[in-house]
Amino acid sequence: MTIDKTYIVAEVSKNWRDGAEVLPGSGLLAEQFEEILFVNAARGYRLLHFSIHRLMTTPEELNETLIAVFEKT
Repeated sequence: MTIDKTYIVAEVSKNWRDGAEVLPGSGLLAEQFEEILFVNAARGYRLLHFSIHRLMTTPEELNETLIAVFEKT
């Protein structure tokens, strides 16, 4: 079976509770996304599309998720 790797998808999430990071030191969502961009560029992929989703899981908690689609260059 051959897997087509023309397109790949990356996902990164960040959780906040009362305005503070749930996992301190993991980096802001934008910083984590930059790392994904650099790694995939080195692998020969370019960013095709991305979207950001935010969800209040409780009145005190927020989840941010960024989903990105990359295309092989």
